[in-house]
Amino acid sequence: MNLSAKMPAKSEGFTLAENFKDWQNGYNNLADFEKDIAAISSVIVVILESAGSLAELGLFFANDALRQKMIVVVHSQHHLNESFIKFGILKPLEADKEESVLVYEIDSDNIDDVEESEVEDILEEVWGISEKIDKTSLFDTSNHGHSIFLTFQIIDLFTILTKSEIENYLSSLGVHFTKRQLQSALYILTKFKLLKQEKRSSQTFYFVPPEISDRVDLAFRKDGNRRYDSRAIKLEVLEYYRAEGTSNRSFKNRMNLWGRHVEVSP
Repeated sequence: MNLSAKMPAKSEGFTLAENFKDWQNGYNNLADFEKDIAAISSVIVVILESAGSLAELGLFFANDALRQKMIVVVHSQHHLNESFIKFGILKPLEADKEESVLVYEIDSDNIDDVEESEVEDILEEVWGISEKIDKTSLFDTSNHGHSIFLTFQIIDLFTILTKSEIENYLSSLGVHFTKRQLQSALYILTKFKLLKQEKRSSQTFYFVPPEISDRVDLAFRKDGNRRYDSRAIKLEVLEYYRAEGTSNRSFKNRMNLWGRHVEVSP
């Protein structure tokens, strides 16, 4: 698609899978990578413009949870053609939710003729659909996307952690990632700009930039009340880091990172 088109307001959350050129740093295969992207996304947009997009369409459609998030953008002619794609995938999607299939005149075979305004129309419509979606759900340990968000929440609460610390905290909560699964979770959270990482001495630390710390919140119960006071926990963690930093180089490094990347006014 023509990426020179202007993105709609408040569209910082749009992420293109094509931007993840180094996905092998976090995953053994492309299918697992794409499923994890979908698992932590509110909306999955598939633009039917290539053989690869057809494979993605089948991958996501076969997963009940991911199917509910799908929006398929298709050229009008392909939407009219009587084919397996139309009757096996597009029609069932439309039957469940009409806005799951968006039909346009954009022809990927003549991409140079596509107007920016046409692409902007698609972006605006996708944004409008995503705005109406309820992005809250009950935590489910069998949902891999939820486990990835739990990883984010742990790092957010304890502010600056090493990989081994994250692994230990997850294990204590009953989430037992393999080392590769943890690497995948950290990779995708970093690529979605929910996390940053920086190495100090021999240790790599992971932390949540303060401007996006409200993107995920697992502190609420089903009844709407909070399980814990995240702000109070963060202040306790800060005091602990300060105390340990007087004699422990690792915590001194954390405080240095805190001051440069994480610190917010109380």
